[in-house]
Amino acid sequence: MKIITEIALRDRYKNDKFESFVLNEGEKLTPAAVQFLTDRRIRIRKENIDINHAILPEEGWLCLPSGRHVMEKPENYTHLRGKILVSKNHPVIKFRGQLDLLEANFVTCINLAISSGYQEMADELNVIFLYLQEIMRSEVRDKPLLFIDFKGWSDDEVREYSHHPEKYFGVKHALPDPKHGILYGEANKLRAMVRQLEITAVEAFCGEGEDQCERLDIILALNRLSSLIYIIICKLIGGHYNA
Repeated sequence: MKIITEIALRDRYKNDKFESFVLNEGEKLTPAAVQFLTDRRIRIRKENIDINHAILPEEGWLCLPSGRHVMEKPENYTHLRGKILVSKNHPVIKFRGQLDLLEANFVTCINLAISSGYQEMADELNVIFLYLQEIMRSEVRDKPLLFIDFKGWSDDEVREYSHHPEKYFGVKHALPDPKHGILYGEANKLRAMVRQLEITAVEAFCGEGEDQCERLDIILALNRLSSLIYIIICKLIGGHYNA
């Protein structure tokens, strides 16, 4: 049995950014090698063979990054995908945690908008909230992410509106200010949290090189979401929502 390690794959990947990996008969990937391929969205291919059984020794076993197999998940580990376990401080797990926290804060802000009489604002925030859930599903399932459908606006339109709030919403660029009230403060918190989540996403999905980003769709989505929240803030300050 030939064992293929993460180090061997990493050395090959430096010279050849391969998009799929063929597992030959009599070869076996270490759990760390599987994680390396999974993190880079490289498909494992082998005709007439069950890939999971080519990786794991038995049904029900889980893979630790060290290469050890366990039947039960240690408390300081969690599932990355399928049977692959990673430490809870893994960059992708940190991203998922920050996304979960952001969703929780959206729930608070949406309810505050409703109780304050700003139903239209709550509805717009809810569109973003539902899209955050789509981002989570896209990442966990390793599926492409479509751009958010917000009033039918394109990527360029979102950028245009957020860069020129005085032209479109009658307010100058909004800086944090307590005079704008609690609802403004909660909405601005969401904007700041999306900006932080974008940084976490870069740490999770991007390498050192400018072309080494595995989830550019998620990075772009988060960048535009912070712009959309900023637009909502400008509309709030500019009196565009009827209470």
